Amino acid sequence: MKDPIQRRIPSDLSRIELFEQWQITYWTLTLHTTQERLTRALREAGSDTEDVRRWLKDHPPVRQPKSP
Repeated sequence: MKDPIQRRIPSDLSRIELFEQWQITYWTLTLHTTQERLTRALREAGSDTEDVRRWLKDHPPVRQPKSP
């Protein structure tokens, strides 16, 4: 019997595409980021994986101060 949960991997890892939910899940887990940051990185840096990695590194997430 085949395992019902199987992690898909995009066929071209040099480009990031977010057309299907499994692609969003793959890239957010791989790049350790949120869907919102990933979408913004794609908009600003393009779909090249290395450009997106660089953008995410150069634009760290804003940390919210802890409330007292």
